[in-house]
Amino acid sequence: MKKILLTLPILLSSQVYATQCKVDLKNEIHLDGQRIEILQTNGDSAIVDSENNLMIHGERIELDSEQQQAIEAYRESLNDYLPRAKKMAEDGLALANDIIDDVAESFDTPGAFDDVKQSMQQFYADIEARYYKDGDLILPADSFDSFGDTWAEDFEKAKTLFNDEFITSAFNAMSEKMKEEGGLNLTEMASSMTELKERIAERLQAHSVEVQEQSEAFCDSLDQMAEQEQELHKKIPELKDYQIFTI
Repeated sequence: MKKILLTLPILLSSQVYATQCKVDLKNEIHLDGQRIEILQTNGDSAIVDSENNLMIHGERIELDSEQQQAIEAYRESLNDYLPRAKKMAEDGLALANDIIDDVAESFDTPGAFDDVKQSMQQFYADIEARYYKDGDLILPADSFDSFGDTWAEDFEKAKTLFNDEFITSAFNAMSEKMKEEGGLNLTEMASSMTELKERIAERLQAHSVEVQEQSEAFCDSLDQMAEQEQELHKKIPELKDYQIFTI
């Protein structure tokens, strides 16, 4: 039971952050849903605003209609694809909360795990805070490669969170319920925990398959965006020094 439950807060980490995409980031990128800012290590930047104007070193680069169409498609692709990881994280958190609610309902103890849910929310918020600032998605160079290292640390934090909070809360809730019903029954407790484990395992398995498919689609999209960027640089050579994707 414990091993199953420990996977809840790291569904995203195990399936997405650790996904071995062939593409990584060469330069830091900032996205706000509309504009793009690409930062080199020396501080120089290239900005594409919501009107598809291109600024390099603070100077506007005049673009013809073909170049503007290419850079618009590129800007929209980046602002659409890269934030998908956040949506997948939110889906993982929602699933974890649903399962916790399912456990609480099984014990007939609504609210028994509110502290655990709050801790999980903070856990995810701390991860999100690494990559979001004032609403902007900020991805440093080599971000995808570093996900594997940070995932190991997050995994240990997640285990601690569930060992210290969820398992204790689950045991206490079931114990209190049995006491109210006439006393502890270890056989019944073991049976209930086994049934609960099976239900959780089924839901996690279904979600795992879904997330794996999303992860693979995410990586495929990055491959396509890397190719799109290469075509863009042919049309706008000034952007070659502001390459985002490496393969």
